[in-house]
Order: sequence, then structure tokens, then C-alpha cells
Amino acid sequence: MHHEAVLMELFTEADHLAEARYRKLLREQPGFVWRRFSDGEELMAYVFFPPGHREGASAPSVLFFHGGMWVGKSLGDFVPWALHLAQQGIVGIIPMFRTRGAYEVEPMDILEEGREAWAWVYENAALLGLDPARITVAGSDAGGLMALHVALPDHPARWSLFRRKAPLPPGPAAVALFRGVCDLAAQSAFKLGGMMPPDQRDAVNPLRRVQKGLPPLFASHGGRDRLLPWRNSERLAELWRKKKNRSRFELLDVADHTFYHFNVNAAYFEQLLNSWSSFMVEQGIWEYNEGMDAGLLG
Repeated sequence: MHHEAVLMELFTEADHLAEARYRKLLREQPGFVWRRFSDGEELMAYVFFPPGHREGASAPSVLFFHGGMWVGKSLGDFVPWALHLAQQGIVGIIPMFRTRGAYEVEPMDILEEGREAWAWVYENAALLGLDPARITVAGSDAGGLMALHVALPDHPARWSLFRRKAPLPPGPAAVALFRGVCDLAAQSAFKLGGMMPPDQRDAVNPLRRVQKGLPPLFASHGGRDRLLPWRNSERLAELWRKKKNRSRFELLDVADHTFYHFNVNAAYFEQLLNSWSSFMVEQGIWEYNEGMDAGLLG
């Protein structure tokens, strides 16, 4: 079935049915084992390739980290996004990663796993037909924190720890946040920040790590989000610009915490896609094509 036809089918389903459908669609995509543990446990990365995509191509891509505050199972959240981007010639990658809800892992294990997923994509760019200079990282709530952790430099106090590891590849081309966790000191982020010792929380807090030389940032939020206040996203985008980096903040005034879910409100989904796409074209990371202007809703 054509990707856009699948999107419209998803929009007609109830939320719980859509999530089940997302997961089914996810597992219908090519899957790659990106990490294997000694006990045999494997983490998969599901890849949404554009039509006619081939190994050796040089396509832009987006690595999506799902939300769920490291407890919920939200692996399918970005399936509609990946489906749509594939139609625009952009590869979407949705990796599994360990969460506290399913594994006995600490917050730093999860954050570092995000970096390792990013390194795997970068190192396998030729196999996947990706341009290694045009890989974007994106995420929602805790997944947004993971995307920021990939893009931001380590706090100086932790430099000695990371010197023991293999060097990471160059940073991502851009970062996209869909009501991402930006400030671990905020009360709204207590579920995540409260899992960490204070010194560790401060060391990885995105607002404390913004500096010059960062990739472009697209941050978005719903104006009526009661779980994660939108002003933290706005503050991050402002700080990004203050440090001479490029950013755009997209506020959907009357939207709530679910604003980026296609099956909840396709109009918000389309607004976000249009704004994000125009920003990425402006940055020279995505190439403009007429399909970006085609409305999903007719």
C-alpha cells in the first residue's frame, strides 16, 4: 500500500488501535540488529526507505527516539513521520533501546545507548544509503532528551569518563524536538531527573550544555501541554540562538501533550511537518520537492 494511503488509514483508527497498527507497520520495514548483548538480547533498528532506494545512495535521514519517559512502550509513535518522510526521499530510522520499564538500566545507560545508536547509523551510512553529513536526530519527551544528548558536548566535569570510550563520529546535522525534555531541573522533568544523583543530573542537563557550534535545532510544543510546559522548549531555542546557533520554535497554541500524534490531530501533524520541512530546507539539509507542499488532508 502507498505510504500516504497508509497514513490516512491510520488517522481513522482509535488511538489504541493505531498504536497496534504502528507496531505492525514498524515490523514490516527492513530491520537491522544494531546492538547484541552477551545474553543473546538484540536491539533492532527499523528503517523506512524511500521508494526505489538503493545501497550506495546518499539520502538525508532522521533517527527517531520515541517517548514514554523511559517507562512506556511508545516505539510506534514516529511511524507516521517516517512513512511521510520516506515519500520525500528522506530515510526514517526507529531504533529499539532499553528502558527502565523493561530492563534494569540506569538513566545514563539509556542516554549512552542513544549515542551508540547514532554511532551505528553513522558508521553504516554506506550500507543504508545515507549521507553521513545529513543525519538528523529527533525525539519526544525522554526521546528528545536522548536526541539532545547525542548533539550536545559533554559537561567538562565528565570528560575523563568519556575519554575511555571510542570517539564518537561528528555530530548530527540537526536536532528536532517534539515536546522534548529540555531541563532536568524542572519539576515537570522529575520523573527523569529524579532518577539521577544531583551531580549527574546537572552534568547531562541540556540547558547547562548549550554552547557555540551546535547543529540547527527545530523545537516544537503544544501550548496546552499540562505535563511538559512549553516554555522550557522556547527557552532552549532562545538559548540556542543566543549562543550563535540556528533554531526555530514552533508553538501550537491550542494543542496538548499529544499534538505530534498523527492519529490525534492530522492538522497539527501537517503544520509541524510543513514548518520542520521548510526549516530543514533553509538549512540545506533536505532538498525541496513539491511533495513537501502537498496537503495530507486534501
